[in-house]
Amino acid sequence: MPEARKKAIARTDGDRSSLKSKPTAPVTPPVAEAQVQPTETAVALKSDKPEAAAASQVESSKQTSNSDVVRSTGSMAIATLLSRITGFLRTVMIGAALSPAIASAFNTANTLPNLITEIVLGAVLTSLVIPVLTRAEKEDADGGSGFFRRLLTLCVTLLGGVTILSVIAAPALTRMMLSSEGQVNVVMSTAFAYWLLPQIFFYGLFSLFMAVLNTREIFKPGAWAPVVNNVITLAVLGIYMILPARLHPQQHVSIIDPQIVFLGLGTTLGVVAQCLIMVPYLRRAGIDMRPLWGIDARLKQFGGMAMAIVVYVAVSQFGYVITTRIASLADEAAPFIYQQHWMLLQVPYGIIGVTLLTAIMPRLSRNAAEGDDRAVVSDLQLGSKLTFIALIPIVVFFTAFGVPIANALFAYGQFDSNAANILGWTLSFSAFTLIPYALVLLHLRVFYAREEAWTPTFIIAGITATKVVLSLLAPVLSSSPERVVVLLGAANGFSFITGAVIGVYLLRKKLGLLGLKSLAKTSLWALGSAAVGAAAAWALGWLIEAVIGDFLLGTLGSIGYLIYLGILGVFFIIVTGIVLSRSGLPEVQNLGQALTRIPGMGRFIHPNDKISLDVGEVSEQDFSTQLVAPSEFAATPVPPPMSAGIVRGPRLVPGAPVGDGRFRLLADHGGVQGARFWQAREIETGKEVALVFVDTSGNAPFAPLSTAAAAGIAYEVQRRTKKLASLNSAAIASNIRTEAYRNGCLIVADWVPGSSLAAVAEDGADPRAAAYALAELTEATGAAHEKGIPLGLDNKCRIRINTDGHAVLAFPAILPESTMQRDAKSLASAAEMLIDASVAPTDVKEMITQAKALATEEDPDYGSLAIAMRTCGLFTEEPAHLVVKKEKTPRPDKRPGFGASDYSVKGMAAIAIVVIILVSLVAAVTAFLTSFFGGNNEESPLATVETTTSAEPTEPQGPPVYLPLADAVTWDEGAGEDVGAVTDGDTATAWTSTGSAGLLVHLADPALLDRIILTTGDGADTSVTSSVKIYAFNNANPRSLSEGIEIGTVDYSGRSLSHSIRDSSKLPGQVESVVILVDEVRSSNASATTPEMQIAEVELIGW
Repeated sequence: MPEARKKAIARTDGDRSSLKSKPTAPVTPPVAEAQVQPTETAVALKSDKPEAAAASQVESSKQTSNSDVVRSTGSMAIATLLSRITGFLRTVMIGAALSPAIASAFNTANTLPNLITEIVLGAVLTSLVIPVLTRAEKEDADGGSGFFRRLLTLCVTLLGGVTILSVIAAPALTRMMLSSEGQVNVVMSTAFAYWLLPQIFFYGLFSLFMAVLNTREIFKPGAWAPVVNNVITLAVLGIYMILPARLHPQQHVSIIDPQIVFLGLGTTLGVVAQCLIMVPYLRRAGIDMRPLWGIDARLKQFGGMAMAIVVYVAVSQFGYVITTRIASLADEAAPFIYQQHWMLLQVPYGIIGVTLLTAIMPRLSRNAAEGDDRAVVSDLQLGSKLTFIALIPIVVFFTAFGVPIANALFAYGQFDSNAANILGWTLSFSAFTLIPYALVLLHLRVFYAREEAWTPTFIIAGITATKVVLSLLAPVLSSSPERVVVLLGAANGFSFITGAVIGVYLLRKKLGLLGLKSLAKTSLWALGSAAVGAAAAWALGWLIEAVIGDFLLGTLGSIGYLIYLGILGVFFIIVTGIVLSRSGLPEVQNLGQALTRIPGMGRFIHPNDKISLDVGEVSEQDFSTQLVAPSEFAATPVPPPMSAGIVRGPRLVPGAPVGDGRFRLLADHGGVQGARFWQAREIETGKEVALVFVDTSGNAPFAPLSTAAAAGIAYEVQRRTKKLASLNSAAIASNIRTEAYRNGCLIVADWVPGSSLAAVAEDGADPRAAAYALAELTEATGAAHEKGIPLGLDNKCRIRINTDGHAVLAFPAILPESTMQRDAKSLASAAEMLIDASVAPTDVKEMITQAKALATEEDPDYGSLAIAMRTCGLFTEEPAHLVVKKEKTPRPDKRPGFGASDYSVKGMAAIAIVVIILVSLVAAVTAFLTSFFGGNNEESPLATVETTTSAEPTEPQGPPVYLPLADAVTWDEGAGEDVGAVTDGDTATAWTSTGSAGLLVHLADPALLDRIILTTGDGADTSVTSSVKIYAFNNANPRSLSEGIEIGTVDYSGRSLSHSIRDSSKLPGQVESVVILVDEVRSSNASATTPEMQIAEVELIGW
């Protein structure tokens, strides 16, 4: 190429007023999420002096120093640890203080505020409102103060109204959760609800207060407030345990009963304190809390998304309501046991979320919001591997040792060993839930970050449908009513398998292969290692039971189980870790790093940091988001934050689909600030098209435009481009269409075959042919200006030379920066690029001079210039034409991306139905195999064919009631002396025993038994323990224990006891008498020479 032409092209490349050169790489828009730190490139856009810009950035940022972050996150970690510990103790205390039956009534009422808050405000606040609040603080001149005031006024009004309506509707709400024909005391639950439902108001405000403080980087109050709530609740339960009068499961209570008032009001006061603790910090931060009516326009824009989130929560809670009703119909303890098992499963996931996924989850959201499909797949693989390598061993351990875990953690006070065993079985049968649950949460991150709010709603619908179907089958397949809850836990797990499979289908259509083979390798190593560890731990457990089992698990009770479980747990971790260390998997090193944080484990575990997976840096905001988790029961997977309307289009790379799968990208043809030019193929027709992706959101998040402003600019770009299309000029690409697209718009036009302006200029062109080629484009420029719009020339990439040798505007889009003066300068630049002035004839040189002069004229004459260009080209008899060969069409490999089309509604429904059927079949086969191989185990929750056909229970009618008793006498192989103290209703009088004695209680009329309540005397020695066996007889005067059936054992511990009999196969039909046989009486008090146990009252409940 001649040197003069190189200089001409260089001049046009450096002159920003003329045609710009094609960027060497696509301009990636800045990341849209508020937490993203500014990059050097983005800062440079603000200043011509990078050093000054960087200094200004550092000076203006509010980031804390590294030491501040360490102190702050350390404080939050301690607070969260205490919150989880006190929250767990709270759960244990509810069962220990109230008994499973009363705890079901209490906890059902106590979950209502959480459910209602979540559906009215909580999920929308977390997922949608808070990201918009973060935007408002950056966009608004008042720092978001007006936005927060309107939001606070709206929340107070909404929460206040909903709270009042909920309290009024308390009876209906509790009957929605509990069947009036079920085993749980609905009247008691309703009485509790009146005192607990006011929590709605304070839960909602606490969530809002914590969110606004987090946006101001004030994290500690939100982390410590739940600790205060838990401590208050623990104190209330502790005081209740020492009260002389306590509730009974079937007691008919009113709203003003002292125990109801004390428990309900005391629990609510804890939530009130949790909320009010935040107020001083809000004032200290200078947050304006004065009322201000109105709804911000940004919130109105997301109304459809808010509705999708509300439907998501409602559908999920519908499944939980059905599960609770089925549980309450089966057994009085089932609702509470179901909640306990679910909260216990949340503990390991919460730990994994804090230790391994803190950096990955927010990064996954950011990459999804950017449209970077490759990065999203990478983060999904990384998050899944870290989750599976950590959770699969926990699942195996929970499955193998569910019963010891439940006895070690929950079998205290009124929560007897029978209830603990049922909880243990529930834990074992549902531990696998952790795996699909974790996958579902990862999938939700992607969909919500892309603001595809209805897709998670569709997934949760599949989860709920599976849960409802399998839950309805649970009572039919269960071996006994009290074991129905075990199958309900398993049904919940299978339902999340449905959700995970649907999520994989939907993401695979968008993202292609998700790396499942690599994940399978990690999973198999984790499963194999955990199986070896579980087998070794089981063998060690068998040895311990054989040597000191009677003392450890019998005499020491739950404390012994704790010791037993601790030994097995440490041994399991060591063996599993040794096997996993042989795998060579990098994610094992990350798990090792997490385990070294446990005190003492660093001596045995030495991870190799060099080969561990890079999970990225953790910001204080991300850390607090992972740490501060609700301590209350949550029935719904909490939706993660959306992107506040700043969602980029799919990543633009050759082969990727865009426009909901209507186009596939072929080649990048450059771009300008705010627009990218692409060659693509229309999939339906196979035609080649030109695509202009216009982004009007500005330099988010550093100087973002408001959503309304961005939409207005996009509309104006479309309007002016449509006007340009109406010129019907041959110099403008034909068949121009415009449409809204993410944060801007998409311009589609027919492809111009030929070659780019730059390529033709570089190859060298005949000066006269080049002048003739620009004539029509010049005329089109003049025609556009006459219509009052610029042509939009600002970059040489926009112009292509077609196969006829004419210049054409191939990528039409009139951007906000486009001006008529820029059009004139760009035309002159195009002429300079195509024509080598050193060899050009005199008339062609004069034409170039005329083109340059137009840029300085107020009323340029493009017609005269076009005539001059044609005259130059018609110098000979035949017009001079540029000879341009058609460029070969690129054929990139097809690749997935966020621009792929979604499944249709019918397609998604078909996928859901197929997946639900398949998962249900898998559940059925699993149930059959479990029943077949475990049928001889009397504790198996699944009924065998023999038990379902041979058992002929008498169906009770209505709720159980207190049964009238005829009398009570001592048992001595028959009736003995009268013991009226146990039937007189006075706990001051009691029957005492030193062991090896019993009571024979006669019913006034034969009845079906449901429960036996033994109440200790007022002066009972709490250090005394014993084992009490209960026998039922279908005759009034038994002479031998062999005439009856042993229906259960109660562990006496000096407090009120309750034993539920829900297995009708163990009952001799209508019961006429009951024997309560006391075994050896023991005391933990070494000074007690002859320990005595007391039974003040015996109460029988049934039909």
